[in-house]
Amino acid sequence: MRADRFQEIAAFVQIAKSGTFSAAARALDLTPSAVSKLVSRLEKRFGVRLFNRSTHSVRLSQEGEALLQRASRVLEAMDDTDKLADAFAAIPSGLLRVYGLPSFALSQLAPIIPEFLVLNPQIRLDLQLGTEKMDFVEADVDVVLRLGDHTDSSLMARKIAESGWVICAAPSYIANRGIPTTPEELAGHNCINFSVRTHSIVWTFDNYSPGRQAVTGNVASNQAPMLRELALRGVGIIRVADFVVADDIRSGALVRLLPGYSGASREPIFALYQPQPQQSLRIRTFVDFLCRKFSHSPWAIPPA
Repeated sequence: MRADRFQEIAAFVQIAKSGTFSAAARALDLTPSAVSKLVSRLEKRFGVRLFNRSTHSVRLSQEGEALLQRASRVLEAMDDTDKLADAFAAIPSGLLRVYGLPSFALSQLAPIIPEFLVLNPQIRLDLQLGTEKMDFVEADVDVVLRLGDHTDSSLMARKIAESGWVICAAPSYIANRGIPTTPEELAGHNCINFSVRTHSIVWTFDNYSPGRQAVTGNVASNQAPMLRELALRGVGIIRVADFVVADDIRSGALVRLLPGYSGASREPIFALYQPQPQQSLRIRTFVDFLCRKFSHSPWAIPPA
């Protein structure tokens, strides 16, 4: 409903309740002349007289009586809508669609989801996994979790954590092939890689003058969780984000390699979402929760 028509209806109903134009004006915090103009516009639109006026009183006409019933229902519906809006603003609720990297979602996000749902029982989550750049409108998602710097200035971004790269292998692989002590020695090892379309695969390093080293291996995958599984089974050496293998390294299932050459450089992990005139409470609640849980990057493995 247009704002001007809502004002006319509100003035009409208040006059019917108050009995005079002046009393209605006080209730609406308007001048009597402003209230009179609102009712005159309403009468002109309907083409009927809504009030029978005398010097000392105002009474509804027959047409006014009929309109009052419907107008009151309109105002009640608007009041219910306002109450619903207040409820939306007070309690996080509804469906929240989240898109993120499988490696991060499976290793770090999934373990904290039960706690989030207990704290926010009115929120329903739709967790979508993938590595492609996401179009918010086309994909109908609310929050995207992304590793690395983002370049889309049209989106809001909150840094929730940091991540670094870790090189590691299983004790069984090390027992068979030995431990590389420099990046150059990786040339003689089976290095499990992310799938790429180029023939040359290089890993980058900290504190290493060439900065990069070509590596080869007999298996590749486009997903870090698969690389982790292969490494756990002794297939070869992997280079993945620390959040993928932190628990394995702490437990001894995987052994960190070349610690002096990797892990010092950190990349941000962002929660991205579209700007809104009034940010959805469920989005803010979810992102705040991620910041509380991940701000200290609990998976971080200190560099040697």
